[in-house]
Amino acid sequence: MNLTWNLDSLYTSFYSEEWKADRERLKHHIQALKEWTVLSSNDRNEPSTLIEEFLKRNNAFKSVFACLSCYLELILSADSRNTEAMDMLDDIEGEGAEVVNACVGFSKWLTAVDGLGEIVDCSPYLIEHRFYLNELLRQSKYVLSEEVEAVIARLQSTGSKAWQRLYMNSVSNVLVDVEVEGESRRLSLSELRNMAYDTNSTLRKAAYYAEWEAYRSIAEVSAASINGISGEALTIYGMRGYESPLAKVLTASRMDRETLEVMLSAIKENLPVFHTYYLKKAQRLGHPGSLPFYDIFAPINEGIKVLTYAEARDCIVDSFRTFSDELADFAQRVFDNHWIDAEPRPGKGNYGMCVDIFPLKESRIMTTFTGSYTDVGVLAHEIGHAYHSSCLSDEKMINTDYPTPIAETASIFCETIVNHELLRLAPREDGVSLLERSISDAGYFVVDFYGRYLFENQLYEKRKHGTLSVEELNELMLACMQEAYGQSIDPATIHPYMWINKVGYYMSGNEFLNFPYSFGLLFSKGLYAQYKKQGRDFVARYHTFLSATSKNNIVDAAKLMEIDVHSLQFWKDALALIAEEIEDFVNRA
Repeated sequence: MNLTWNLDSLYTSFYSEEWKADRERLKHHIQALKEWTVLSSNDRNEPSTLIEEFLKRNNAFKSVFACLSCYLELILSADSRNTEAMDMLDDIEGEGAEVVNACVGFSKWLTAVDGLGEIVDCSPYLIEHRFYLNELLRQSKYVLSEEVEAVIARLQSTGSKAWQRLYMNSVSNVLVDVEVEGESRRLSLSELRNMAYDTNSTLRKAAYYAEWEAYRSIAEVSAASINGISGEALTIYGMRGYESPLAKVLTASRMDRETLEVMLSAIKENLPVFHTYYLKKAQRLGHPGSLPFYDIFAPINEGIKVLTYAEARDCIVDSFRTFSDELADFAQRVFDNHWIDAEPRPGKGNYGMCVDIFPLKESRIMTTFTGSYTDVGVLAHEIGHAYHSSCLSDEKMINTDYPTPIAETASIFCETIVNHELLRLAPREDGVSLLERSISDAGYFVVDFYGRYLFENQLYEKRKHGTLSVEELNELMLACMQEAYGQSIDPATIHPYMWINKVGYYMSGNEFLNFPYSFGLLFSKGLYAQYKKQGRDFVARYHTFLSATSKNNIVDAAKLMEIDVHSLQFWKDALALIAEEIEDFVNRA
């Protein structure tokens, strides 16, 4: 099977007529938004007409910009060494920054409109955009003047976004010599990371310490990048009036602090349950005490089956079929239309990713497939993202954004469906291994991401007082990882450069890409428990829920599934489902 994606429905090349036409259309739509600002900024006579006109122009701009920028991001993700794509992305982002002034102007103009609710009620087009308009009003207090916001957008293209690209290029191109089966091989970081799941314990350990050395070689560049990105975030968000970058993320995520604090409280209380699992895994792997970090993702059964890509496809589609034909047919379409790039190769990013191309009602997925059951789960996870977006395919571009914590719900829910079906169908000798893999994934999202959240929180506190050296970043990461893992992991083996191997720290404008994954895992566990009780009655409600996520905050979206995210008991119950799996593993292992 072909393990690379096809981007032709976007563009066939930078020199195609479609690409050239969209470049011209982008300029036209940018100019149209600018003209609205000039002609309408002091006009209040026909607010309904003016609001509609701005929204239509903005939707048109976003559609073309999404196609152009997605194409470039996909090319760079698959080959970070493509300098032509990198230069073009700089140009596109620079042009896109020109609309900031118009959007800021519209937001401020909107705050002065009297009786907005009544105006919206009289227009079907505005009713469709009611949530977006209300969000603009809610967040307007964090918007600076048009001139300042425009300057910020331009400076970011040579500031945090440039640091981000430098980091991405560094981690994608570093190569390390590792001995594999008696032969020295020069491997990329993505190839080394995949060896964490290898059945050969000697190779796992060698790859782990080789990765350690690889990160050491790019530590200074990465430290400069993380300092640049975090420093810029503190400056800009402070200027806008946010209490902290975390407060900005919560606002953008439509999530209140109470939800976060209740969830984190439940996680902290349940860390010892996960510690029990890690200690049992250490015992199973033959370690006398705590688990070395290089074995944290190790398979516990050396004879576990390796799957072909075709078998992975069939497994995912068949598993999804147990939930709904719609989900299964969607997954089949993803494979048939070559939306996935799963081929391992140098220069390719070491992460799973789904990029949604809403104007085409399509997505593209990047993973690295080596045949493990884990790889099947990653594929199911990313297809879940694409499916979520497909539920919003009839929305206007402005209405396609949904909160990051909710974004992880559909992906983890799909991964859970596949994991449960694998547990049911796998040979008996693989059953314990699959159970362990499911717990391992949960531990990653809960324990590891709790440590990473602690790190990022403290990073911003310390960054207020100056830049952090490589040594300071290492010490901070080690302290946070030890707090999360406790005595279950051998502290001498904990990776001090984990602040480099987590791409989320370097995603400009996307701070705290850690607790949303914990939210997504636990929220999806709660949803899956509902599904097991309700069966087919759950499926239609679930689709309605996903379709509503772009027009609701998290509290209200959860209520559609009769969930109270402010309830400590809800989070404890979700964690209890994982505790049951851990107890089962401890007894069986």
